[in-house]
Amino acid sequence: MRREMSIPFETRGHRGLISVRVIPNDDPWASGHPLIVPDLDAESLRGFPVCTAALRYHGQGIEAIMGWIQVVTHGGSATVDLVPNLSRVDPFSSYGYLPTFFDAPVHPADPDGTWRAETFLVVVPDVIRSRIVEPVAAFTWGYELYSGRPELLDPTSLAAQDWAGHRSLLAAAHPAWTFR
Repeated sequence: MRREMSIPFETRGHRGLISVRVIPNDDPWASGHPLIVPDLDAESLRGFPVCTAALRYHGQGIEAIMGWIQVVTHGGSATVDLVPNLSRVDPFSSYGYLPTFFDAPVHPADPDGTWRAETFLVVVPDVIRSRIVEPVAAFTWGYELYSGRPELLDPTSLAAQDWAGHRSLLAAAHPAWTFR
């Protein structure tokens, strides 16, 4: 089962396209999970989503520097999803030249419920001189857990303005940044 979609966007005077792909993890060994789960029980991780979002963009050089910010709602609370070993000051799950978004969440021991991510392609308007972030495009994806087994949710395009509902969370978690 494969779930794919494309989301057109425009920023900095150029058009682009996000190619989103959400697939069930059929091989946790091949997806690299032993790197972060050394005592891997591969069977308990099967079926959880693997999400990638790749960019095509007509801008070049510095114009193509962008980032991804993800907000996860799980167990009734929302959090800014960060890479654990990177700076907690910055809100990005990735930032750079045409960054590809990747996530492969696994929570087989959690109680039944929904794990939903809202994933935003963002820009810092002046690239590196300020700490101001603006949304460009967005999508939601995730899974519902039933007795330890995930059912994937189809990725769905969101309006970039949907991030207005997360601005207070983002500002509280990252007070050095402004979220327009």
